[in-house]
Amino acid sequence: IGSSARPCSPWHPGFASLVGESSLVAVAPSGHWSGMLYEPLHKETSSSDFAHVKKVGVIGAGVSGLQMARSLLAHGYEVTVFDKAPNVGGLWRENYHSYGVQVPKQLYEFPDFPFKTVPWGEFPTGEQTQQYICAFADHYKLMPHIRLNTPVVALKERTGQKGWVFQLGEGGSEEFDFAVVATGLYSQVANMPAWTGTMGDFSGTLIHSSRYLSPDIVKDKKVLVIGSAKSAVDIAIDTSKVSKEPPTLLYRSAHWCTPTWIAGIIPFQYVFLSRLGQALVSWYKGPWPAGAPRIHTFLSYLLFPLMWLVFRVVELLFKIQRGQWGVYAPKRDVVADFYGYGHVLNTTFISKWRKGELAGKLGEVRRLVKGGVETETGETIEADVVICATGFRKTYDYLPAQTKQSLSIESDGLYLYRQIFPANVRDVNLAFCGSECATISNIMTYGIHAEYISRVLRGAVALPSEDAMRMECEVMKAWKRSWMSETSSRASYVLLHQTHYHDQLMRDMGEAPGRKWCLSEYFCPYQPSDYNGIIKSS
Repeated sequence: IGSSARPCSPWHPGFASLVGESSLVAVAPSGHWSGMLYEPLHKETSSSDFAHVKKVGVIGAGVSGLQMARSLLAHGYEVTVFDKAPNVGGLWRENYHSYGVQVPKQLYEFPDFPFKTVPWGEFPTGEQTQQYICAFADHYKLMPHIRLNTPVVALKERTGQKGWVFQLGEGGSEEFDFAVVATGLYSQVANMPAWTGTMGDFSGTLIHSSRYLSPDIVKDKKVLVIGSAKSAVDIAIDTSKVSKEPPTLLYRSAHWCTPTWIAGIIPFQYVFLSRLGQALVSWYKGPWPAGAPRIHTFLSYLLFPLMWLVFRVVELLFKIQRGQWGVYAPKRDVVADFYGYGHVLNTTFISKWRKGELAGKLGEVRRLVKGGVETETGETIEADVVICATGFRKTYDYLPAQTKQSLSIESDGLYLYRQIFPANVRDVNLAFCGSECATISNIMTYGIHAEYISRVLRGAVALPSEDAMRMECEVMKAWKRSWMSETSSRASYVLLHQTHYHDQLMRDMGEAPGRKWCLSEYFCPYQPSDYNGIIKSS
């Protein structure tokens, strides 16, 4: 771990020591996929670590905070969830016009609570998803435990005992024995480019994508959309229906778009969310440290040259299917790019591009000028409305300075044990449910997180020592930095390794990681219904 080597593949000389050591943090028991009963990974009980916890405060009433409340209530804890918004749902409560889920509904539903209002295989709209989330909160009788229109502006350490004082926006405060941050990945602070700080002679409209709430904003106007990920593409498509002329999508670099149907034949989830797909990615970029079966480390050495060829073929398929040639051709390989900029799109974008109903341009904005923007090359792009689809940034300003320092927040994010706990959790009494973890089916992962946290608090899952947890964080950091795209949220990326990551959490909780039958275990995608029953009923 102390080595500065950053292996890019299993053939790099540093890879063996990195993954070989990391796999010792949590190895798979024998009979990994046999469906047998599992003992928790750490068998020592540690109920005394959190025996003081009776009352838990949760920040955020989105899909992670609601599942956290459900699980804690089932385990007998007193729970209060705070959210600054007037309703539950998080980013699904209100977002840019035309937003929706980028995976089929069977991949975006709560465990134990089917998304019945949307047919199997369809992609829910934002409005449908919000209605479904509200139905979940009602079904599990969570609303009495939620305080809406109540932002948490700061957490203050208790005096003389473990826990936190929640400083509330309404001027009040409330004390809790433990705090869970469930604010999600995409809803904290709008990330606006530096050049937006000076309007200059620009007299048009400048907004973040999250404020594009109606197409009336761009009706009969010239539109420029900044960005290249899902929200930028969605907005470019939506504005093209009412704008004065084809909108322009301005992007710094092109990124791979995963088709909903690969080669027009295979649903993407059968390739990327099955154990077979998980194996292909592991053999190419290395197995998930501390979670994947050891055999994958060996096979990543043996099969890397073949996997390199396989993913070049995948890139060729994507190029043909999505028209990603010329200035729209990504420079990173498809897997590395996905870990940072991955998104799933249908064929609407490329068909509109080919028809001239929207335009794409490679470049960066230097400044706002009269009638539009000026790029770094000196070109002026006319625009009445500039929409920055530039994502969100994290803030930890609600935490005391000493706590922030102890978390060792880095430029690429917050590295946590199991993507959930700070290594010094026994001292800070703080956990993160979903807000520091990005998978393909986030809602499923957050449900597992919620139950994991509840079982740790109850003493049913014992955490290793602080040194061992720091060791895992360092292993993860070295592995992710060795090949993933350099972004401010790299620490959170699990993505295509999510199945082995979920296996890791299942083994820790004493649950069987293999949750399907026969061949479906290897060739069918894992989805939330496979984890039904993990969150215990009250």
